Amino acid sequence: MNRAFLLVFLGGEPGWMRVVDDGGIVRDVGYDSLPQPDPDADDPDVVLLVVPGNDVALHWAEMPAALSTAQAMAAGRIMAGEVSAEPLDGLHVATGQADGADERWLALVTRIQMTDWLAQAAALGLDPDIVIPEPLLLAPPKSGVRTFRRAGMDIVRGPTRAFAAEPELAAMLIAEEPIEPLTVEHFDREIADVLADVPLNLRQGDFAKRRRWKIDARYAKRMALLAATILLVTLLIQLTMIARYSFAADALERQAVERARDAIPGSIDVVDPEGQLRDRLYGLGGGPGYGELASAAFAAARDTAGVELQAMIYDTNNTLQLIAAAPGEPELAALQQRMIASGLMVTPGAVRDGGGRRIGEFTVTAS
Repeated sequence: MNRAFLLVFLGGEPGWMRVVDDGGIVRDVGYDSLPQPDPDADDPDVVLLVVPGNDVALHWAEMPAALSTAQAMAAGRIMAGEVSAEPLDGLHVATGQADGADERWLALVTRIQMTDWLAQAAALGLDPDIVIPEPLLLAPPKSGVRTFRRAGMDIVRGPTRAFAAEPELAAMLIAEEPIEPLTVEHFDREIADVLADVPLNLRQGDFAKRRRWKIDARYAKRMALLAATILLVTLLIQLTMIARYSFAADALERQAVERARDAIPGSIDVVDPEGQLRDRLYGLGGGPGYGELASAAFAAARDTAGVELQAMIYDTNNTLQLIAAAPGEPELAALQQRMIASGLMVTPGAVRDGGGRRIGEFTVTAS
């Protein structure tokens, strides 16, 4: 597919021309018939905004080819301070392609003018890819200068110079050089080659074109498929974990039933292990009475200095048998009094020696 370029001319002779790199050219004066490029096309037109050469100062500057874009722009601003009387804050500085040599174009234009040109383009519905001064549309000669008259101005291009001026002034500036005047036919014959490798684009720095992201339908489809796959795998992982937890819960429930069946005599059908075991415990006298007796006994032992409980046996008639150790019998008597004070009936039993301490037995029931 041949690439197409849409040139939009600003200035004294507004108009446009569309150039296909196989040589086909369509042009018109004014903007009434200006074609609107489709940015979503597979191979959209390259839009060039051609600005008057007399509003741009073009200098041929020595600048190492190895400089990066940022370094070239910094060097260009330093050089601009040396060749322009305008304050740098109000200037837009752009540098051209190095093309392997240590010289390139240095362009200076006011920021106000640059902003106005882009505003004119926007009013035409365009966001140009390239903003180029008109003199750089001419192919450079090997020597001397080439001239092309347009909109009452002489456009001049030499190997290291390019400008636009009134015919009389241009004639004075190039009077001693060989001159090759160009016709429209010459211009049309060479323009495709020039556009294939433009030497300078003013859209740099603050005026650089913002990149427009284009969504590739095939890429978007692949990403959607990948996202759906990730979602499906995540869902399968969650379902697998739920299944594992369910199987584990079922296994624990079966184990609880088996343990309850071992503890509950007879051929009772176990359907609620926790509730049936609790009922069995109450039936053995291990219901609330045990908790009240044990709690009061533990509290009395805790509050009696030097006393520790060594054994506690609960039988089915709601009686608690305690064995306690203490430094002496006074501490055992204090333990008995505290249990009585908490509302228990306490019957002391035998007291014996054991490991240098006095061991006492008590029978405790609810009052």
